[in-house]
Amino acid sequence: MKRLVFLVTLLVSGVVLTPIMLYVKVFGTTLSTDHSRWAEFGSAIGGIYAPVAALLTLAVLLVQVTLQKQFNQHEYHHAFLQQARTDIEFYSVQMASVMNSIALPGKTLRAVLHENFQVSNVVELDSVPLRQLAANIHALVPQSFDIWGTTYPILGGLAAAKGQTFTLTHGSSIQKLIALLSFEACVALDNFHRTRCEGRIRVEYVFSPLLSKE
Repeated sequence: MKRLVFLVTLLVSGVVLTPIMLYVKVFGTTLSTDHSRWAEFGSAIGGIYAPVAALLTLAVLLVQVTLQKQFNQHEYHHAFLQQARTDIEFYSVQMASVMNSIALPGKTLRAVLHENFQVSNVVELDSVPLRQLAANIHALVPQSFDIWGTTYPILGGLAAAKGQTFTLTHGSSIQKLIALLSFEACVALDNFHRTRCEGRIRVEYVFSPLLSKE
């Protein structure tokens, strides 16, 4: 940034001083007492500097527009990151509470997911019994599917954006979900989501090794 300012200053100084230097070189440095010579000098300088001033004004406006655009983009990114952190915090806490809900008689959602959705291949996820079980769980505990599904757009947006801050926020969001739910639970939730929507909703599954290869 400092180098850019220096180059701009050097360019502007050159543009401003060059006409005067040329005038002095051609007509000398002796001050005239003739009023008409001063009028000619003023006309010459005005004719030279008027378009220069217009170009400099345009350049300043372009710089201001560029800086304003960068500022707006920075503010947008900051707001997006802040909202992403807030949303992940909220949904992870909500999901942790839902995991203790009763999904089947005598069994919590966490227990059912661990027992049935820790599978070894995608074919098992597409089996009729597992799809029926996923539908039953969704009917009894709708938040199990709905809340977990809201995390995918957030993580996907963070992963798609460029910049170290987005990368760090994406990683910390994943770690927060793991810390509150456990890695095994996150894997099971990915598999459960895939089975319930039967692969019709295209999302980037983060935790399940089976689905990350699809």
